[in-house]
This record gives sequence, structure tokens and C-alpha cells, in this order.
Amino acid sequence: MNELVLILISFFTSMGTAVLGLGGGLILIACMPGLVPPVAIIPVHSVAQLASNFSRAAFDFKSIRWEYGLSFFMGSLLGGILAAQLAVQINLDYIPLFIAAFILFNVWGSGIDIGKKLKGEFFTIGFLQTALGMLVGATGPMGHSTLIRKQVEKDQLVVTSALFMTITHAIKISMFMFLGFSFFQYWALCLGMAVAVIAGSYIGTHMRRRVPDRHFRIVLKLLLTILAVRMIYNTVL
Repeated sequence: MNELVLILISFFTSMGTAVLGLGGGLILIACMPGLVPPVAIIPVHSVAQLASNFSRAAFDFKSIRWEYGLSFFMGSLLGGILAAQLAVQINLDYIPLFIAAFILFNVWGSGIDIGKKLKGEFFTIGFLQTALGMLVGATGPMGHSTLIRKQVEKDQLVVTSALFMTITHAIKISMFMFLGFSFFQYWALCLGMAVAVIAGSYIGTHMRRRVPDRHFRIVLKLLLTILAVRMIYNTVL
């Protein structure tokens, strides 16, 4: 029963993310405690999100802003390796506060501008998003909020963010395997969630084209803000 519930949640969160570009990963990981063992939450979540983001990017690959991808990948790889070394040694309690502050700064402030160099900026985003993702699970809004500040078009925003998260989750899964996590124990759940999120991505991709750009950006900023405030609330209280 727990597996069926997670598969259904995976479908709807993936569909919602394909429309708005984010939020599904955070909602999904928030639903997982109690349904799977704590040690499996982030690894299994990573498998589902890899399938969700890869399919979302593949269904509309022509909209990807590839010039952001290479520097993001290099930062992600370094961040994943470093986080794998530190994962069992640091206090994770206040990391969500950092993520929340970063999101709010990007959405409502001036954002990060490292010498106005594109590569340096997205290298840093990739490093932070993947390193923190190894520790807290869902960090997609970090890269997404940065793309919002770049004023990219709606489809480019959603699909380029999906590319970022595909990179992030692929590296995370590799690092979890290196650390000895056995994905085989959860193969049926992972397969069911993967199929569900791909179906959700397909339906959501077609729904997204019916959402006006102006409404899309307003909803996106509000959603990012709500998610950031929720992180702060859950961490402090």
C-alpha cells in the first residue's frame, strides 16, 4: 500500500513540475517519511527525480539552454564528490535555512553575480545544488530561481531546470552507490515511481503550453517563496 501511494504521488508531483518547473520534488520528499525507511528517502527520491527530470528535458529538448549546462555539470560533479566525503560528518539541521535564503535572494533580490561571468555563476549553482542535494534531498529551486533572474522564456526555464536536475540526481545516485547504498532492495518501488513520473512529465509538458507566460511567472515566484518560507518554518520550529 505504501508503494502504491508513493507511485500515485510521484505521478501528480511530476505532472505539476512539468507545468510550473519545480515544487514536485519538494512535495514528494515531504511525503516519503513513514512510507520508506529514513536511510532510503533521499536515494529513492533521487531515482524518481532523475526519471522525472530526464523525461521532462527529453520531451522538449529543443528549449534547453545548453550554454548553461557544461559549467553546471562541472560544479555538480565537484559538489557531489565533496558532499559524499562530508555526508556523515556534518550537522544537517540548518542547511535548509541556507537553501531558503538563497531562493529568496534570487527571486526577490539581485541574485548571485560572480564578476558577471556566466560560467562562474552556474558552476557555483551546480556545486551548491548537488552538494546540498546529497544532504537534504530536494534543491531544485536553487537553479530554478537563478534561471528566473536570467529572464529566460517559460519553456526554456522549465526544461533547462530539468537538465540541471537530471545532472544533479545522476551524480547523487552515483555517489550513493559509491557509499554502498543498495538500490536493488527498492527496485520495484523505483521502477513504479519512474514510470509514474515519466507519464506525469508527458501530460504536464502538454498542459504547460496552455499557461500564459505572465501568469506562469507570478505563480512561479509565489510558489518559490512559499517553499522557501516553509523550509525556514520547518527548520526553526
